[in-house]
Amino acid sequence: MEAKATKEEKHAKRPKPIWLKWFIRIVLGYVLLLATILSITIIVLLGTFILVIIDTFSSTSNLSEFTESNLVPLTNALWNLFTWLIPGL
Repeated sequence: MEAKATKEEKHAKRPKPIWLKWFIRIVLGYVLLLATILSITIIVLLGTFILVIIDTFSSTSNLSEFTESNLVPLTNALWNLFTWLIPGL
């Protein structure tokens, strides 16, 4: 019984390799970057749709001009960045 306890203690105290810790950090950072870019893209896209819907019900066209000149290029740039960061897309 004591032999099992010492094996478990030695196994529990064995440190993880440093390269594994850094690999996990890099992968999690990459996933966080992708999630951030995608969430910003979705928020801007929803804002674009909301402004277009508001502009449809109002009699002005100022919101559609703002959307076409500012939000649509931003959404396209963010989406292109997101697809560029994922290999194979």
